[in-house]
Amino acid sequence: MKFCVNLNELTEAIAVVTKALSPNVENNILKGIYFSSYGNELFLKCSDSAVQIETLIPALIEDEGAAVLPGRLTADLIRKLKGEKVDFELDPSSNTMKVASKKGNFSLQYFDAGLYPQMDDLAGDVSFKMKQGVFRSMIKQTVFCCASDDEGKAILRGVFMEFTDEGMLNLVALDGFRLAKRTEKVSVKGNARNAVVPARAMQYIANTLTDGEDEVTVTLSQTHITVNMGSTRIKARLIKGEYINYNNILSKKSTSRVTAIRSELVDSLEIASLFSRDTQNNLVKFDFEGNKMNISARSESGSIRESAEISITGTPIEIAFNSKYMLDIIKAIEDESVALSFNTSVTPCVVEPVQGSSFYYLVLPVRLMRS
Repeated sequence: MKFCVNLNELTEAIAVVTKALSPNVENNILKGIYFSSYGNELFLKCSDSAVQIETLIPALIEDEGAAVLPGRLTADLIRKLKGEKVDFELDPSSNTMKVASKKGNFSLQYFDAGLYPQMDDLAGDVSFKMKQGVFRSMIKQTVFCCASDDEGKAILRGVFMEFTDEGMLNLVALDGFRLAKRTEKVSVKGNARNAVVPARAMQYIANTLTDGEDEVTVTLSQTHITVNMGSTRIKARLIKGEYINYNNILSKKSTSRVTAIRSELVDSLEIASLFSRDTQNNLVKFDFEGNKMNISARSESGSIRESAEISITGTPIEIAFNSKYMLDIIKAIEDESVALSFNTSVTPCVVEPVQGSSFYYLVLPVRLMRS
């Protein structure tokens, strides 16, 4: 195995695939980067056994072959190198990969590539295309509402991909305290089938996608999702089981509706959260005075009362929330203004667009203690 590759392209490729490296895997070979040289391309991949990220870059190949190099060491080394190109040559006699750059020569111990676990490459029977920026936005606006790995049912640790009869794709996530739903029009090839994708995989996908207009192709099989971005591809195992019937949770009516400028809400919530973070439930309280929504918090260290300009219809109420749960939602929204709907101080708040139905958030309140 011997090849020469552009240093900048290699650095970018390694940065992409090493997103799937995990220090917690039991199989040490999965802590490495898989290199394979063939034809005029260099293939790289990393996997944590549940998610695999792979990419191709052009290379000048003298001898084809494959090897697995130590992941973090290789990534750190390549990032420090200078020059336009870097040369690699496998030396089986010393079980090392020789690396030569403008300023020095190095050697890295390697694993036998034949021992690297292969993720099943099953042909998908459902696929759709979407602009990378749109799909990235959908993921980022929902994935944070998944249950963490140490809480909730396993099925809630993933994002639910739901295809409707009206030709819409819903991404849904919930963790028992809040729910996120993001909707976009999509044209599906094959018989659309719902799926639950692990939150970690969705985060990898979002971090690899760009905000641009280039298309991404998403393919689903019975057991896997594959996201193809041209030279880069992400594969992940799906979570087995039936997702919760979230439609039973959605609030169907409200007695009051508030429209606010999103950036003002973010500013007020961020300041209030400084005072709420030392309290149980990170509690912040909302109350209304005319065209103002007051956001207040109190702790042993002090108190604060911030105001945001709003318009309101219906009956004003007093209601409290975990500041992190509410702030995560408001920050994830990209619209200039948002609408918040309430019923009572003990029923969920719904956060929606002022117009349209591209997103829907539901967050449970914290019961206020009355003196």
